Amino acid sequence: MKNIFTIAALSAALSVPFAAIAKPVEFQNIPEIMNKFESADLYVKKSATLGRLPEASELGSDFPTYVSDGKGGYSLETRNVMTDSVVIASMPEPIVGEVYNQWLVPKETWQKTYGKLPTSTEFKPFKRIKTIKAIKIDDDMLKLLGSEDGKTAIIKVSWDEQGMKVYKDGYLADYEYGIAPQEMQENYELAK
Repeated sequence: MKNIFTIAALSAALSVPFAAIAKPVEFQNIPEIMNKFESADLYVKKSATLGRLPEASELGSDFPTYVSDGKGGYSLETRNVMTDSVVIASMPEPIVGEVYNQWLVPKETWQKTYGKLPTSTEFKPFKRIKTIKAIKIDDDMLKLLGSEDGKTAIIKVSWDEQGMKVYKDGYLADYEYGIAPQEMQENYELAK
């Protein structure tokens, strides 16, 4: 009998860390959020995005994406695996020190967004040609997204099973991803 209690206690203790990890929320299935996109503002990226092709030595390697934490530092947003079907995108300025906001974009998406693909493994500037619809993440939206701390939530995205962290006062964009508050302020403006 003692062993049964020990096993039950051990099982309960081991399940706590897994329960504490938020499951990504598919916000596209939340009508209250999707309805906001019908009247969402259109934004255009005002800053250039750097783009390059992956180097052969990078293929198959882990690729972390970092974003500003809003406090002068940075935090991990997503992790992906480098393939030859992506473009590496980068903000021109570092978040802090030598840490840049860089992310992977499928080549087809890059072409629709920026007009043409990079042709080398060196970063070159590209101007976004596509506008985005974006809605601000407020307290009510965080609740709908299942926020546990009232400041962040995890949304489901196609490129990372772990989801993407979104932030209060940040934005949900184009029905599929989040933009951190500082990134939105520094890099986007209302489309004219």
